[in-house]
Amino acid sequence: MGTPIILGLNVVEHADEGDRLEFLLQVVWTDLGRLAVDAAVNVACWCRTDHATHDVDALTLVVSEDFSLPEAFSAAVAHLTGRLAEPRDADHWRAKAGLPPR
Repeated sequence: MGTPIILGLNVVEHADEGDRLEFLLQVVWTDLGRLAVDAAVNVACWCRTDHATHDVDALTLVVSEDFSLPEAFSAAVAHLTGRLAEPRDADHWRAKAGLPPR
């Protein structure tokens, strides 16, 4: 069973057929029963072993004494907004993460 998603927003960009670039913002339950906010850039995998996709820039903020849910959500939105200003090209993100090119 996967991580229970409470709220999810995915912005999907397709660079070319079969390729994928996705920007994710999610509120999830952690294994320890706490809320967390995830922000990530996700690309299609072109490794020899097909992993389907890779998170190439991910941030997870667990709600705790350090972060309230609104603070975690705001920080994750700011993180993702910065990533949306970068090139909307999956190859750019794969190169940035040191992943094999298409």
